[in-house]
Amino acid sequence: MEPSQDTPRADSDDSPGSDSARIAAILAELNPRTDLASLVERVCRNDLPWIVVPALSLAAWEQRDPSGWAKVLTWLETKGVTIVRI
Repeated sequence: MEPSQDTPRADSDDSPGSDSARIAAILAELNPRTDLASLVERVCRNDLPWIVVPALSLAAWEQRDPSGWAKVLTWLETKGVTIVRI
């Protein structure tokens, strides 16, 4: 019996496991004690369409961990999360 076309594939971008793997990979590369790691965890926990972040925090992440911030930003964009700068 062949799988139905309505059945999601395990390697699909929309599958729950793929997002979990991306989150785990991002968190593994970040220092767990940073605000950036806390941001990722908070977005995962609350599943909101937007987050409010102070402009000073964004500037600090860009300066201290540009690679980590780029990965988190890409992930947020992929999830459709809007960043509201204050």
